Amino acid sequence: MSSIFASLRYLPLQLGMLYLGLTLMLFFFGPFDWPMSNGGVLLGFLLVTLLALSLGYTLSGYTQAPGRPLVNWRKCYRLGALASIMLAFPSTYAYTGKWPWDVLSVLGDQGAAYQEMLKALEANESGIRTYVALARGLFAPFVCCVIPFAILNWKSLRLLDILLLFGHIGAILVFSLMRGTDRETGDLLVFFGGSFMILVGQACIRHRRFPFSAGKVFAATLLLMLLLISTFALFLERKEARMGGNNVFCIAGGVVCSQRAPSDTPLSSKMDFALEMLTGYMAQGYYGLSLALKEDFTSTLGLGHSSFLMSNYSKVVDDALYQRSYLHKVDEAGWSDTAQWSTLFTWIASDVGFPLVPLVILVMGYLWGSAWKSTLLNGSEAGALVFLFLTLSVLYMPANNQLTQTLDAYFAFVFWLVVWLKQRSTRSTVVEV
Repeated sequence: MSSIFASLRYLPLQLGMLYLGLTLMLFFFGPFDWPMSNGGVLLGFLLVTLLALSLGYTLSGYTQAPGRPLVNWRKCYRLGALASIMLAFPSTYAYTGKWPWDVLSVLGDQGAAYQEMLKALEANESGIRTYVALARGLFAPFVCCVIPFAILNWKSLRLLDILLLFGHIGAILVFSLMRGTDRETGDLLVFFGGSFMILVGQACIRHRRFPFSAGKVFAATLLLMLLLISTFALFLERKEARMGGNNVFCIAGGVVCSQRAPSDTPLSSKMDFALEMLTGYMAQGYYGLSLALKEDFTSTLGLGHSSFLMSNYSKVVDDALYQRSYLHKVDEAGWSDTAQWSTLFTWIASDVGFPLVPLVILVMGYLWGSAWKSTLLNGSEAGALVFLFLTLSVLYMPANNQLTQTLDAYFAFVFWLVVWLKQRSTRSTVVEV
């Protein structure tokens, strides 16, 4: 079994580094000419942090991972699915001023849906958004486990479980469409893909070989491609709707602009727009990081890594805390901390400074690798959730600290991390390679 796991051990790291490498290529060699004066420092820092992520992940293979199968997974699953369906109604109303059954009115214009959401958030006419956010945070650990638990235990699903699964997915899609936002569908895709990767890994270890036929692999690959294409198409449609078309556009009010040839055809303009928007979405945070690297460090007392913690502390205790963060300093330099991104590293650096960021990333990599090992070798559903959350964090690394931006995501991650770390392993999982 150890030899089978050895061949799968580095799969998440390899895919993650491939993705992060692509974002770096888009930033340094893509369609935008970023006005940087410290490109060498930026590249050196990024290489060190990626090395730290790889080192931490590698070290996890030489220790025993916690985790064991969760006995009451079905109770968590059903509670999460029911909460997701029930919270869809007050959540949609609190964030958009409309009800879920109004979804047909926004299907044709996601740009308008997004603008209407912003107006509803500013007006806050319902007055219940705070209570809805608390309820979503309270049930978040169970809501987030629905997709992974359904995939990892698909042979044990009953009719009620299947119906709840479809209801949960429907609630997520309706909430996303009503708000005109991409985060919900992006997270859904990551959790689907990550859970299937875990399922395949567990099957390989259980059968001591790759147990799927060429037909099943082809069908799964085709399904994944369709999901990716449809998600990307929806992403582009939303961006075009928000920007009023696919013409030449600028980021951050003119910090950098795309360059188009006057003779571009409509098709080439659309393709250029897709590449430019993909670059702006996946790699713009590196420019914010380059600005932050020029600033002096002033500690945010361990709260600067989280928008949720920092904003609430500023409201209740000290409103000057935000001004100590790198996000504020980058905003003062002309890179908006609300409309633009500055990478995960900038958020962490607000608490510990940039010299210690690689150490934090090393710990993150260690937990990521250990959770992957735990779910494959120990069958730990809690470990699977920790792995999925950290995978999400790696994917959002060029953007922000996604896990800590909202109460529901932060609480869900901490909840399952504590559950996983407290679980005792049922077998030895030290695999030296």
